[in-house]
Amino acid sequence: MDVGVEIQGKVLAIIEGSRDFVKIRTLLDGWQADGIPTGHLVDELTDLMLDLRAQNRADDEDAVAEVLDVLADW
Repeated sequence: MDVGVEIQGKVLAIIEGSRDFVKIRTLLDGWQADGIPTGHLVDELTDLMLDLRAQNRADDEDAVAEVLDVLADW
């Protein structure tokens, strides 16, 4: 599976479900530990946010923006 598809899919599943930001943070930490650069994670989450915007899913888009804010502050 393409890593980008996996990142977007797993983050989206949590946002659509529990919105558990601890789970998302754990995923991001794991991907970084596996050697995925922060910049790549930011790119994938930005793409996801833009896709949600195009679908008029403002609440989900805002949730991804919050994740991006946390990622940028690391």
